[in-house]
Amino acid sequence: PSSSAEELNTRPPRFRAVLFDWDGTLLDSAESSFRSYQRLFAPYGIDYTRELFAKTYAPDWYRTYEGIGLPRDRWKEADAQWLVLHAEEVCVLRPGAAEALAILERAGVTAALVTSGSRVRVERELEHFGIRNAFAELVCGEDAVRKKPDPEALHLGLRRLGIEPAAAAYVGDSPEDIAMARSAGVFSIGIEGG
Repeated sequence: PSSSAEELNTRPPRFRAVLFDWDGTLLDSAESSFRSYQRLFAPYGIDYTRELFAKTYAPDWYRTYEGIGLPRDRWKEADAQWLVLHAEEVCVLRPGAAEALAILERAGVTAALVTSGSRVRVERELEHFGIRNAFAELVCGEDAVRKKPDPEALHLGLRRLGIEPAAAAYVGDSPEDIAMARSAGVFSIGIEGG
């Protein structure tokens, strides 16, 4: 059956690329992040509770540090220690993540990753799950000066792919992910995160 002109104008465009957030979107990392933060903050005398986690969590972890009162001169050492602690954690892919990437590949849609996570950690995890080759591009926290919700990292990913914002979608699990996509002019898809 044919569609009316009005129906055709309300359909989203066919996307050439889908860019994903990593933590909480494809990787089920909420519990491991919580435990890592608990262990990280304990030596500083900070009792990091689930309530504090819900209140202070952000893809820009410096907002978390600031929210719990960690002195700014301790942030660099906290970053290094968090990577060590998180590497000891066991994470799993979220249900359906690998299948979604396979569906996109079969459909000829390019997948990319735009994450606040560190390149060393994210690449290690991608290799562990055997999905590094699913992503044409990987933009990590070190690649952008400004953090989410600023669209800098997403713009960088789109430039590397050679794709206009209108031909892409971004999938994330935080309000910052959605705000970043909207600021970049990219269709945003929000999923429930941990």
